Amino acid sequence: MAEYTISLADLSVGQQLEGTVKKVTLSGAIVDVGAPVDGLLHISDLGQKGVTRTSDVLSEGQKITAWVKRLDLVNSRLSLTLVPPPRFTWNDLKPGLKTEGKVVRLERFGAFVDIGAEIDGLVHVSEMGPGRVSDPSSVVSVGDTVTVWVKEADRKSKRLSLTMKEPPAVDIRTLKPDMILTGKVVRLEKFGAFVDIGAGRDGMIHVTEMGRGYVGSPSDLLAVGDEVQVRVIEVDPQRGRIALSMKDLPTEPARIEDDGDDTPSPMELALRAAMEQYGVALPMKEDSRRRKKARRSRDRVQDEIIERTLRSHK
Repeated sequence: MAEYTISLADLSVGQQLEGTVKKVTLSGAIVDVGAPVDGLLHISDLGQKGVTRTSDVLSEGQKITAWVKRLDLVNSRLSLTLVPPPRFTWNDLKPGLKTEGKVVRLERFGAFVDIGAEIDGLVHVSEMGPGRVSDPSSVVSVGDTVTVWVKEADRKSKRLSLTMKEPPAVDIRTLKPDMILTGKVVRLEKFGAFVDIGAGRDGMIHVTEMGRGYVGSPSDLLAVGDEVQVRVIEVDPQRGRIALSMKDLPTEPARIEDDGDDTPSPMELALRAAMEQYGVALPMKEDSRRRKKARRSRDRVQDEIIERTLRSHK
């Protein structure tokens, strides 16, 4: 019995194989890949356009690299192709994916780039640089290797959009309320501060979201260049708006209650001493807790009143 280096059961579609051309026919070639059956290589799978005769590309005894195109274990059939499988499947083409590709075609509206997917991706002229580009040929040429990012991949319509502009570190579409981020203050206005959180659009902290109490001016708390921790309040991807807050952060220091009543006056001390002579103790600690609770309640109400007032005058 002949010995084979590989069994059909060990093969899979897309697998790379090394083989030897055994016979060249009008419709293709028969290739020995070391399996129990020879592989069939059709003329349409030679990887070259306009081939009318297989003998123009292959010859008997030639060593070739091929890939499994189809595999039929029931009928013991093996189909091969000289066209490498795509580097990326549609499932791989996620927005933000960074890769390199080769410019294969230029049009007035952009450039088509082969990144090893099933189809070539389009880099629109507006995605070729930070400034205005009127002619794609002023930026790239056919044959250039360029770094691109996947912008959008639509499997149904078979469209692949690419960009040569590095996308922001944070995708605005992934932002959710209550997410905690770190950013840098880039601009101050009377009504608040703008913070770069790496989303391509600056987020805005309204003056009412800068602290628990009244804040007269954002410059009282922040300066351009400050690094701050913020919490996402609301996101509108379509309008590119991000509302942020500096309240209710995990690292927010505990509020220190400044309750002057905690320190007894000389009159209170004298009264306490007199009462204790008769065996009566004043519940100082319990009263202090009640006073603190009442003060916290008053503070919350005050915060709400201030916030409503400021919002009504925005």
